[in-house]
Amino acid sequence: MRTLRPTQAAARVSTRLLLCIALLPIAAKAAEPDPVVRSLPYPFSHVVSFISDVDEQRPWHGAAIHRVFNEDLGLTISDSLWPQGGTPLTSALFLGPGRLNRRNSGAGSEPTFALLLRQWHRGNIDHFHGWSEDGVLQLQNQIDPPLALSAVRTSQELPKVPVAISGQEAQSVRFYFSAEPPADLTIALHDTQGKSMSFNSGSIGRGKTVLVKVGKLGWIVEAIVPSANSGSTPLAINPMLIDRVDFIAPSCAGGCPVSLTRVERDHFSRQIVLDQIPWLKRWNIRPQITTSHGGNTLISGFGIEGAALDIPRTPGTFFTDPATVVHREAMADRIDTYAYYSDLLRELSVRAVWSYFPARGTDQYSFVVSDSTASDLTNLTTTYNGLYDVRRTSIFNFDPSSVQAFADSMRLTAPEMSEEDRRSLYCAPTCDISQGDALPVLLSDSLYLINKGQKVRHFWYTHFGSGGSDFEASQEEPLTPKTLKWIRKLANQVYNFDGSVSLDRRPWSPPANTWFGYQIMQAGIKPNLKVGAGGSSVEITPWEDPVTHVTVPDLKAGTRDLHGLTLYVSDPEQASVDVGGKSVDTFTRNPPDETGKPSITIVGDNAPTPIIGKVALHDRGDVEIRSGKFVDATPANDFVSLEADAAGQSEIVFEPWNLDLWNTSHLHFAIRKRLSTAGSSAASSDAALKIEMLMEDGGVVTALESAQPPADHEGSSVWVVPPLTVPDQWRTHTLDVARLAWPKPLANQQDWRRPPLPLGRVREVRISLANAAPGEAIDIRDLRALRPSGNGEAPDGGKLIAGRVTRDGSAPLALVPVQLTSSSGEVVDTTTDVDGYYFFYHRRREEQLTIRALGSSGLSCFPQQGRKIEVVKNEAELDIAINECRH
Repeated sequence: MRTLRPTQAAARVSTRLLLCIALLPIAAKAAEPDPVVRSLPYPFSHVVSFISDVDEQRPWHGAAIHRVFNEDLGLTISDSLWPQGGTPLTSALFLGPGRLNRRNSGAGSEPTFALLLRQWHRGNIDHFHGWSEDGVLQLQNQIDPPLALSAVRTSQELPKVPVAISGQEAQSVRFYFSAEPPADLTIALHDTQGKSMSFNSGSIGRGKTVLVKVGKLGWIVEAIVPSANSGSTPLAINPMLIDRVDFIAPSCAGGCPVSLTRVERDHFSRQIVLDQIPWLKRWNIRPQITTSHGGNTLISGFGIEGAALDIPRTPGTFFTDPATVVHREAMADRIDTYAYYSDLLRELSVRAVWSYFPARGTDQYSFVVSDSTASDLTNLTTTYNGLYDVRRTSIFNFDPSSVQAFADSMRLTAPEMSEEDRRSLYCAPTCDISQGDALPVLLSDSLYLINKGQKVRHFWYTHFGSGGSDFEASQEEPLTPKTLKWIRKLANQVYNFDGSVSLDRRPWSPPANTWFGYQIMQAGIKPNLKVGAGGSSVEITPWEDPVTHVTVPDLKAGTRDLHGLTLYVSDPEQASVDVGGKSVDTFTRNPPDETGKPSITIVGDNAPTPIIGKVALHDRGDVEIRSGKFVDATPANDFVSLEADAAGQSEIVFEPWNLDLWNTSHLHFAIRKRLSTAGSSAASSDAALKIEMLMEDGGVVTALESAQPPADHEGSSVWVVPPLTVPDQWRTHTLDVARLAWPKPLANQQDWRRPPLPLGRVREVRISLANAAPGEAIDIRDLRALRPSGNGEAPDGGKLIAGRVTRDGSAPLALVPVQLTSSSGEVVDTTTDVDGYYFFYHRRREEQLTIRALGSSGLSCFPQQGRKIEVVKNEAELDIAINECRH
């Protein structure tokens, strides 16, 4: 949280004291490199990744931050969200059980839940900061003496609560009993405003939906108060204003051997998670990581039993009210409590958690500097059943009292940084090290240590969207000038835009899910890896992870779990990869690294964006044939073909109607050349394929067949691949964005912008064949943009297909019929919701869909992406604008 209460700060002091000495820079020990498995993906030697605390980050601000991080700079940094939150402009999907967060996000007309869903499936968000924002204080009324259910109707009065917290929107009211309550129990709630609401035996939460295992506090039943109107506020009755509760049970006419012992009111429970988790599953929001948010109760966080945070009952505050809970425990993994839900998180795909109260400080934090090249990749720990511990990188809380005090204290971790540079990083007296405005300090520490020759594995914890300084963020300028300066420095270090960064100083900056999944994979890969006698054929056998008990890699997720795995081979050009008996072709071929050995790097393929796929280009945009012949993809042939004319040329220009690329890390495609004359033994030695993508921002990204890099590629970022000389054989290429050849950087740093990257909207795709023999042809298939994604898979492998129907791209249209027709002939109908969104769930991978919004006049409109959609990933932005109707 941004502002720690005094007792919260005290709870963490001991951990920080233990870390103070451990976090000083230490000499990195040289470790013997593994003969087969490289510690990190080529071409990287370090890691600078981030795990996010979304406190105070408004939805629009998060989207604007990642526009800069992920689009403007090309970094694949990920953020977090809460499934549930209640305060205004919280980055949460729900306001409570049964209540989607339809509050305006601040980004156009999009409601918050939809903006966050779209950001998730772009890859800009991929983990939870706990389940709940936890902004509602908990009230407990101990019933002393216990109230026996001694008649058909038994009543219990409750005292008034402090005015300051009486307006809280708590939806959960729990009742503790000394024994199992009667099956025919009805509970009636009455408040001070004269409102009443009854919950019969069918609407009361009980049994394992509330409490998996009965503990020392006895049996619990729970009433979830709904909103007055479906999905809206206010609530039907305000639980904080309840002054009387009636317990009605005809079976207790002669008395029942059960007594009420406690009444509890708050806004989180297992039953609330059970209400919301089906939405997350249908939407395929399936993180691998969750952290523990602090909040006002801590109950949704993880912590060992016995650890607690005690808030003083300060006179003059609402904490003096005896019902206000001041002894706070984290209960996510406590099976005998109403807040136990770690089993549900595991079911959702969560594999690792950050504890609020860890068993050991080293399970919560890791060192700023690693003492070996692999120390953070194999030394994983676990505290909770089926879950790994997430260790965040910690650093001193520097002295923020003044510029000079800050500069002096920073000398501890950066003794050779100039005082001028240290002073320039100062934020403000109220800006502690975990706030977003202090992000330059973390970035400078990473880059300082890398440039000093240390081995860095940083997993920084920060609030991207919080402040501390007097900077006022806007959608146009979401970052402070200092943060923008240092995040640009990180981007340059990752990509080597200016050509000044040596191989041993380049950091990998993966999304949070991907980085932790990589560590899990590295911990188990070596015994399950076999390299053939020739040194270039690789076989990987899936294994059961000893902690999570899930299969790694999950074959339903393609190569997701192997993303970044770099293996030394004898000849990358002859390399082959087999995973669980299935051939894999999404791997890069790498030149020798610092060991002098070449390698291959497996790339995750579970979230591809087709540029050329199985759907004909004519169904997705406009195609202009400028020379030669062109054959589009068909149901029988999942590739496109270009045939050279008499001059040996062939060129097409594809203008997609709507093609957006997010967080692209690699480009993948396969090509095959076919000769014009039967019996020839080799393709034309001069024939060359060129693929150019013209981006909406004016950049050009090119993949070019050539024996030599082009002498001049000003204005274009270029990949060069060796010419294909063997006819009638498919050849795959997976090209790393971090290995693009960049155009010459601009001399004027004031107007600096990154070189062209395959990010954002694609305006044109130009494909050409030059210097070919007349009639020679080239086939191209599976031209896809790939991005790292640690998102979990549904048990059936199904995908979300969703979008929004608007009048003009902004004004939503509710209750519009939308029809989906699959390539198998299945027809599914739905209608848009109040905000214009439609959803189709569990769609099969690789099926082709036709989606139409049906107007009252008989007009049917397709999504802007095309008349047909190939299902290869979760799609949340298949929007239909009626004023630009495609039909």
